[in-house]
Amino acid sequence: MMSDTEFKSKYFPTAPAAGATAAAAAPAGGGSQAQARAAIAEDPRLQRLMSAGGSAVKVLERIRIALQPLTRRLFGGTVADNAELSRELRRFELEAEVVMSRERTQRAQLIVRAALVVIVLLVVWASLAHVDEVTRGDGKVIPSKQLQVVQSLDGGVVSEILVREGEVVEEGQLLLKIDETRASSGVRESVAQGFALQARLARLRALAEGTSFKAPPTGKDKGQDAEEMRILEEERRLYENKLDELNTMLSINRQQLQQRQQEASEMRARRSSAERSLALNQQELSKTRPLLSTGAVSDVDILRLEREVSRSRGEVEAAGAQLSRVQASIGEAQRKIQETELAFRNEARRDMADVLGKLNALNEGQVALLDKVDKSQVKSPVRGRVQRLLANTIGGVVTPGKDIVEIVPLDDQLVLEARVLPKDIAFIHPEQHATVKFTAYDFSIYGGLDAKVENISPDTIVDEKGNAFYLVRVRTAKPNFSEKMPIIPGMTAEVDILTGNKTVLSYLLKPVLKARAYALSER
Repeated sequence: MMSDTEFKSKYFPTAPAAGATAAAAAPAGGGSQAQARAAIAEDPRLQRLMSAGGSAVKVLERIRIALQPLTRRLFGGTVADNAELSRELRRFELEAEVVMSRERTQRAQLIVRAALVVIVLLVVWASLAHVDEVTRGDGKVIPSKQLQVVQSLDGGVVSEILVREGEVVEEGQLLLKIDETRASSGVRESVAQGFALQARLARLRALAEGTSFKAPPTGKDKGQDAEEMRILEEERRLYENKLDELNTMLSINRQQLQQRQQEASEMRARRSSAERSLALNQQELSKTRPLLSTGAVSDVDILRLEREVSRSRGEVEAAGAQLSRVQASIGEAQRKIQETELAFRNEARRDMADVLGKLNALNEGQVALLDKVDKSQVKSPVRGRVQRLLANTIGGVVTPGKDIVEIVPLDDQLVLEARVLPKDIAFIHPEQHATVKFTAYDFSIYGGLDAKVENISPDTIVDEKGNAFYLVRVRTAKPNFSEKMPIIPGMTAEVDILTGNKTVLSYLLKPVLKARAYALSER
């Protein structure tokens, strides 16, 4: 059987040996207990071991009490030693419980401190972190350019229908055709008249400027080209005839001029001859007059010579006067030549001005006819969807100004009208950012479209139920989510308008501040 000393040394090696003095045991026991507490505080496994040891001690204590009568008979004094051992174990258990209680207190303090730190950090974060302030309103997609109604300006007979209701059309796409026979005939007639006037204008310009005839360019159509060639040949013939007429008149005038010039030459020769005769007669008279005093000549001879001088002088003067008249007629003939050519050019210029006026008027009328031909092809003014096709019979008559097609625009941007309550309108203004969430597309899956506030109604609007609201118009940055997920007019959506931001702390304190504002003020 194991002795008491062996039992204590095996299971409790730190316990003091039996028979040791009390004075020696006290200091030794105090040091070992301090070391034990330090070791237990540092090692969690020792704490678990101490807990298990305490439980084992309690069990052994119960066994000892139950077996105490029997052990007294069998072992006698050994039982006293076991009692001492039990007291030591009990004291050790109490010390372990004190250490564990202190550890639990320290742990609780750490938890409280950590909680305080977390609370402080949360308060700091709440005072620094910002959240968006949003005003919400229910909206509906509307056409950005309103409903487009296509009409016929001149009317006519429908010859071809190229679209159907519900079809998406592009801007400028042909919708239907109206018979253009009469308009095209008028255009061709106007073109022919215009070419004839251009050919006449080219002829008159050549006559007015004295240049050669330059024909205007002809058309590409063979039949039209033949008609134009006929017109050109006729104008060229008229040009040549007019030019021959001018040359004939100028030739007559030049002949008259030559006659006057010839007469002038004759008058100059006659005057020269008369001047020579006058000079000779004067010389003869001057030489004969001294002979009268000597009686060599008679008075009759002197008179005859004086008469010859006078006649010669008269001939000279008559030739000079006649030469002046001939020179005047020469100048008149020259002026007549100039006047004939000038009158011819001026007449051509007057005719050219008249032709230019007719050509301009014809061009204006031709523009109207071409526009009529162009308007016979009804085209879409915008990109959109055909809502109604009012002219749906080929061969049917369309009256001028009648509605033909109704098109709902599909613009590159969407416009929504959102209803905002009067209590939420104060902080909304144009150019604010907004997010549009369409009810037809789940926001958690597809998200929303970015938009901007475009317009705010100046006053509230009251619906049929008596609800007052402001109408806020927003325009999206994109027309749809994708080609396979279109957004069409009439779809409903929730419009979130970003009106500002605030801290999380102010948001959390808002109920408190609101209650404080109304506290102690009730009647």
